[in-house]
Amino acid sequence: MRKRIKTMKTVIAALLLCSTAMTPVLAQNCTSSTRCAELGYKKSASDCDGMESLVCPFDSSKYFCVEAGDSAAGAAPGSILYSDGTVSDSVIPSKTPVGIVAYVAGSTRFAVALEESSSTLRWSTPSYENLSCLTDYSSTAEAQTDFRGATNTSCIVNYSSSNSYPAAEYCNTYKPVSSGKGSSGWYLPAAGELYVMNFSYGAINLGLQKLSKTQLQNAYYWSSSELSSYTYAWVVRPSGGGMYASNYNKLGSYRVRCVLAF
Repeated sequence: MRKRIKTMKTVIAALLLCSTAMTPVLAQNCTSSTRCAELGYKKSASDCDGMESLVCPFDSSKYFCVEAGDSAAGAAPGSILYSDGTVSDSVIPSKTPVGIVAYVAGSTRFAVALEESSSTLRWSTPSYENLSCLTDYSSTAEAQTDFRGATNTSCIVNYSSSNSYPAAEYCNTYKPVSSGKGSSGWYLPAAGELYVMNFSYGAINLGLQKLSKTQLQNAYYWSSSELSSYTYAWVVRPSGGGMYASNYNKLGSYRVRCVLAF
C-alpha cells in the first residue's frame, strides 16, 4: 500500500522540490508553473505502489515517489536497518528492524544481525580440511583486507566434503523475517568485515541497545576467512579489533554473528 502524504504536506513538498533541486526543474519555472511534470510528479499510482509517495497538488493522478531502499544511502554505523530497506537512528514501531548498520564506505555497506547464535559453534566438524575455494590469509595484515564474507560463506556451505560447517551454515540459513530486506542474504563475515566493526563498536551496541537486542560481546567471533593451513580459521574480537588464527583451530567453538550487505 502506498504511503500518501496529505494535501498540505504535498503542497509544501512541491515547493521544496523546487527550492532544493530534488528534480531537474529550473528555478525560474517553479514560481509560476503548475505543471506536475515540472515539479517532479511524473509517475502514476501503480508506479509508486509500496513506496513513500507525494501526490501532485494540481493533478491527483500524478505522483512523485522514492524507492524505500534509497534512504539507506545516508546510513551511518549504529542506524537501524528495517525490513523495507530503510534506515533510521530512531526506533519506528510500525516497522520491522532486521539489523544494525555496522560499516559504510561508499557502496560497501553491511549490517549486523540483531541476535547471534544461541550457543558457540564450530567452524568445521568433525575434522580439519583446507577448502580450495577459499583464499588463505597468513597474516593479520592480509586477513584485514578480506571483505569477501558472502563469497566465502557460499564457498563453505557448498563445498563438497564429509565435514559440516556449523558457523557458516548458521548464517546461510539465518532468516529473521519472512519477506523483505533481511529475509535472505545473510553470511558469516570475513575477517576484515569483523575487524572494521571495532571502529564503530560503541555505535553498533548503542543501536542494539535501543532495540533491547543482544549486544556484541567483548569476545572472539568466527570469521569466514581461512589461515594458510588446513587446521585454522581467523577469529576476531570486534570490541578491539584483535585477530588470531594460529591458536584457534576449526574444531573450536566460538561466537557467531551474521551480517547482511544492503
